[in-house]
Formats: sequence, C-alpha cells, structure tokens
Amino acid sequence: MTTCAVILAAGLGKRMKSATPKVVHSLFNKPIVTYPVEAVKAVAGVSKIVLVIGRHSEERLKDIFKEDPMVSFAYQTHLLGTADALKSGLGTLDGGQFDYTLVMTADAPLIRGETLQGLIDRHITGGNAVTVLSFVSSNPSSYGRVMRNPGGTIKCIIENPDASDEERKINEVNSGIYVFSRDALPLLDKIAVNAKKGEFYLTDIVSIANEHGLKVEAQKMLDEDEFIGINSRAELLMALNAMKLRTNRHLMAEGVTLMDENTTLISPGVAIGRDTIIYPNVILEGKTQIGEGCVIYSNVRIVNSTIEADVVVKDSTLIEDSAVQSGAAVGPFAHLRPGAVIGKKAKVGNFVEIKKSTLGYNTKASHLSYIGDASVGDNVNIGAGTITCNYDGVNKFKTVIEDGVFIGSDSQLVAPVTIGKGAFVGAGSTITQDVPSDALALSRVRQRTILDWVKAKFSTEKHKT
Repeated sequence: MTTCAVILAAGLGKRMKSATPKVVHSLFNKPIVTYPVEAVKAVAGVSKIVLVIGRHSEERLKDIFKEDPMVSFAYQTHLLGTADALKSGLGTLDGGQFDYTLVMTADAPLIRGETLQGLIDRHITGGNAVTVLSFVSSNPSSYGRVMRNPGGTIKCIIENPDASDEERKINEVNSGIYVFSRDALPLLDKIAVNAKKGEFYLTDIVSIANEHGLKVEAQKMLDEDEFIGINSRAELLMALNAMKLRTNRHLMAEGVTLMDENTTLISPGVAIGRDTIIYPNVILEGKTQIGEGCVIYSNVRIVNSTIEADVVVKDSTLIEDSAVQSGAAVGPFAHLRPGAVIGKKAKVGNFVEIKKSTLGYNTKASHLSYIGDASVGDNVNIGAGTITCNYDGVNKFKTVIEDGVFIGSDSQLVAPVTIGKGAFVGAGSTITQDVPSDALALSRVRQRTILDWVKAKFSTEKHKT
C-alpha cells in the first residue's frame, strides 16, 4: 500500500497582520509548517509530501525545505478554496501511483504523528473511501459542523456560515484532516462552487461520496488542543501554550522537576535527564540536551547546547551552541557564545564571556573576564578582568594557555600568544610574547610614589580660592 500526503499551505493568513506568510511564523523557533510535515513523516508508508503553496509564500517555503527530498511543491494559482488546493497538489502527482492520500492544513502544529497513523489505519481497516478526522470543540463557532445520521454515520459537513442556528449547536467539528482512497479522488471534480464564498469546499466531498454509495467515516477525537489551527496572533499564542504544557507534562512524567511549568518554555526537541531541576523563567530551545542531576536556575536561556550530568547553571546565564561537561558550574550572569566548551568540574563565574574557546578540567574563570578564540588547559586559574585580545581589526588570533597556569587579575593576553605549562602571569600585565613553562611574566610600569603630594595639592588649591 502506498500513501502520499498533501499539505495545504497557500492561505494568505490576513489576520496575522504580517508580511511573513502565516505558516512561516515561528513557534518555538521553528516555522509552523515544519510541525505538520514532521508529523506526516512519522506515518508509516508515506513516501511523498506535496506542499500546496501560493506565490506569496513560494520563496520562504522552498528555502525551509530545500534539503528535504520527501517534500515537493504545487501552486494554487488562484485561492479558490480547499478543494481547488487539493486538486492543485494532486496535479503534480501520478494519479495512479498512490493508494491513499492524506490531506491536512499546514497551520496545525500540534497534530501528532500517532494520531495521523491511527486515522490511516482506521481508513484502511474500515475499507473507507473517505475518512474525516473530527473532534469535540468547546468553541465550535469557526469550524464546519459534522452532521451525522440517526445511526451515527456521517452525513455531511456544513461550514459555519451556511449552518442554521440549530446546526451551530453541534460541537463535533471538522479538523481539516482527511484520508482519501484512490477511487474517491475523481469526486473532486463534482464539487460545485459555494455561492457565498466563491470557493470550492473540500468538505462537500463527504455528501457527494455518500450520494455515490462510497463508504465515509468520521473518526472523533476528544483532545481539541491537538487541532488548534493558527490564523491569528492570539491563536499562535494558544498553540504555544498548548505545546508548552504538553512538553512540560511529558518531561515531569519522565523524572524532571519543574518549579513552575507556567513560566518554563522548553522546545519540543529538547531532551532532559532525570532528577534535573528547572527553576522558573527558564527557556530551553532548539536541539539542547541536558543530562541527569543538573540544576538550571532562574532566567537562564540555553540554545542548541549540550549540558552533561550534574552541571549547575546559575541565574541569568545565556548559553548558545556550546557544551558544558559534567560537574561544571556556569554563572550567574555568564555568556557562553557559540563554540564554547567548558570542561569537567570547570567554573565560569559571574560576568564572564567565553566564545569559541575550550576550558579544561577544573579550570576557573570566576568573574569579569573575556575569553575568545582560546585553548585553556586543565587546572588553570584566570583572574578577574582577564581579556584575550584575539582581534586586530582584520583577523582573529588564538591564545593557548597550558595546564596549571595562573593568570593574575586585570591581564591582557595579546594573541597569538602561548602561556606555557605552570607559568604565572602577574596581575595587571599585558602579555605580547610567549611565556615559557614555569616562568613568571610581568609587564607593568614601575610604581612611582610622591610623598605628601595630596597635602601640597589641596593646600595650593585652597590658597588660590
């Protein structure tokens, strides 16, 4: 059995009030459209995905999926409704190639792959020509109502503007997700234009299939959050909150402690080990992985980074595209920029910025330092106010600090430069040449002390007044 999927993504999304196409808007730093595509990919047997797009969204959507061989594109030249959009998508496929066609909209990011799989399985085992996924809505006002016969079979779907007052009381609604067998697809040509909207409604295929004696079924779901469609900024926020709650509840069920699930934003792709504690106002994004037994304190943001076991990340720290090895501590108010690697049991303290640098085992940069383009060995102590001067205005240069080095406070290491194993750099030094192992490097202006200068200064000033 072969299956394709057609995802409808050509809508303008006028209610978003944005120059950005609706389905390209970000949800947890990923375009909305990527979520239904990922859900479809989780369905067994789907070998082709067609995105139906409009000219306004062509460039952005093609860029998002440019390296995805499963995704191809079809244009809906004129926005004439969902049936017309599906016909546009099918026009790019060999009509006899696929046994089943899964159809859904691109603005439903919370749909699960297992829900789609269940729908297709129900369609096949039931021998259906058309299967509609419906759900019970607490606020059905904008949805098409699912009308059932006395025996419970689906009769038709009536869009909200066309429904009577009595029909609008029905709370079972259309999700916009369908499965069609090959013999049902020719019925698309029998859908007439809706007089009120001037569009071809895909929902009309239900009544047409019934008229032609084909088997139609509506599979009813009870979790309405899974079917949140995004047409406005308010609905985008609804989807974010629903996804946040789903993710947070899953993590807690797996052994993660959240101090406040309402203020914790964790992207669905983030992995967190057991017995890790997350304090309020934490944001974890992208492909971040956090090990077991960590403590992430308040106001921390971690993006696309790996945090190993037993790490403590203290308040108000930003970690981007970096790695922190087991037993290390970072923060408070630290910034790990892309390419930072913090070794086991190392310490990065308050107001320390590290960029594209490696810190070795048990190395400490406790406060007020910048370390950029550097390789720092094990058991190094970096004093307050230390700066690696890595940029000359044109090129970046590397600083190498070998094992056991002590860097005194307020030192500047002008790259390229190497500080040898076990060497000391005196406080307040500017180092421009390599320092041999076990050496002491000093670079200071000799102190000059003028006795009684203050008395003389203020006595002269007082005399002038």
